[in-house]
Amino acid sequence: MGIAYRNIWSLSVDEAVVVGIIRNVLCKHKRIEVFMPMNAQLKDIDLIVINLKNKKVTTIQVKGSKAHQPKSNEVKKRKGGSGWFFFKKNTITKATADYFIFLVYVFEELSGKRRKSLEPHLITIPTEGLKKLCRQHHKIHGKSLNFYFWINPNEGKAEEWRDEPYSVSKYLDERGIKSLLKYINA
Repeated sequence: MGIAYRNIWSLSVDEAVVVGIIRNVLCKHKRIEVFMPMNAQLKDIDLIVINLKNKKVTTIQVKGSKAHQPKSNEVKKRKGGSGWFFFKKNTITKATADYFIFLVYVFEELSGKRRKSLEPHLITIPTEGLKKLCRQHHKIHGKSLNFYFWINPNEGKAEEWRDEPYSVSKYLDERGIKSLLKYINA
């Protein structure tokens, strides 16, 4: 009788979407590649970015959110959409990855049409910066940290609005990926 194998190393959908988006920005830099760890026990690191020229390595934790159709009272206050993330406090305080990437899907109206499309957006935050933001602005709810990221793609703005609102616009989409690129090129 043979040994049964299963593919436990496949990318999750969120990780695959993130890889596709960051590769579009990084593709201009031919010596930078994105890999995934083959160790299934490595729970805190989803992706590895390597600068093959200077041998610098950056690790990434990916968190994805379901798409939420904003309520009418939310849309009256602000344009765009949000993603909700919650996890145990230790996920942040004991994180080993260099960066967190939050994947948020936003319903966006197609220009000149009455239809909407679902567009992915990334909030790419260095882990140490995320820890600092948590200490400054977040409360523990039960044993969990909650994040409500609101993204206005038309204005290129993003904020976390759960406990004490603060801007995360500098981490949104290409701006956040460029900070990761700057880090890996240092």
